[in-house]
Amino acid sequence: MMKAIYKTGIIIIGFLFITGLAFSQEFPEWPVPGDASELVNPVDPTIESLESGMALFNVQCIACHGEKGLGDGLIKAADLTTEAYLAQTDGSVFWKMQEGRGQMPSFRALPEDQLWDVINYVKSLSIPPENLVKKDAIIKIFFDESADKKEISAEVFEITEDGQQLPANGVKVKFAVKRYFGALPIASETPHITNEKGEVILQFNENFIGDENGDLTIIASVEGLEFNPAEASEVISWGSINPNDHWTERRALWKNNDYVPIWLLITFIGGAFAVWGVIAYVGFLVFKIKRIGDQVS
Repeated sequence: MMKAIYKTGIIIIGFLFITGLAFSQEFPEWPVPGDASELVNPVDPTIESLESGMALFNVQCIACHGEKGLGDGLIKAADLTTEAYLAQTDGSVFWKMQEGRGQMPSFRALPEDQLWDVINYVKSLSIPPENLVKKDAIIKIFFDESADKKEISAEVFEITEDGQQLPANGVKVKFAVKRYFGALPIASETPHITNEKGEVILQFNENFIGDENGDLTIIASVEGLEFNPAEASEVISWGSINPNDHWTERRALWKNNDYVPIWLLITFIGGAFAVWGVIAYVGFLVFKIKRIGDQVS
C-alpha cells in the first residue's frame, strides 16, 4: 500500500515538475547584426500609428504574445513588457520581425510602416496605466426608420477639462448587437468615423434574431487609444421574433450564443468541471502523501 502511494506521489511530482519546466522555459539568445540594431524607427508614435499597430497586433501577434504582450497566449512566447525586451533597439525588434524564428513567422511580406507601427504599439504596453493620458467622451445613440431604410446614428462628444461637451471629429465608433456571451459586431464595408459634428450613421440591413418580441439591444462604443471607454445602448424592435423553441433545428453548430446546441454547452461546462476536478484531486493526493510521510517520520 505504502509503495503504491509513494509511486503515485513520484508520478505526480514528476508531472508537475515537467509542466513547470514547460511554462518557465527561457528562449535562447537571438543575436542581431550591428547594422540592423542601429536602424532608427522612422514612424513617430502618434495615435494613428498606435491604433494601426494595435490592429495588426490583434490579428498577427495576440494569439501567442497575449492581449497585453505578456507571452501568455495559446503558444508560449516572449514577454514583450520585460526590461530585457525594452532594452532592445527598435531596429533589433524590426529585424527579428522580418526574419522570424521557430514558431514566430517572418513578417517580411508586410509593409515596413506597419511593422514600425506594431513596434510603437508594443512599447506602449509597458507604460503604467496611470501615466496614460486619455480624453473623456460620451456617446449617444439614435434610430431612424422609414418605409425603405433603417439607420442607426451615434453622436460623440469630448468632455473638456472645464466640463464642456464638444463634438468629437474623426473618432471611430463600433456598432454591435448584444448577445449573452458578448457583442456581435454589425458588419459594414467602411469604418464608422464621426464627422465634424461628432456624428456617424450606419445603414442597418442585417437580419438578427431578437427576443420573443423581436427586440435587439444595439450598442455603440468609442474605439481607439485616444479616449477612455465610452458606450451607449438602446433597445429597438428590428430583430426577428425568437420563438424560444430550444429543441428544434434552430440550434446548429454554426450558430452562436443563445443558439448554440445544448449538448455542446453541456460538454463544454462538463469538461471545465472535469479539468478543475483533476486539479483538485492531484492537490488532494499531494496533501495525502505529505500527511502519510509526516506520520511515518
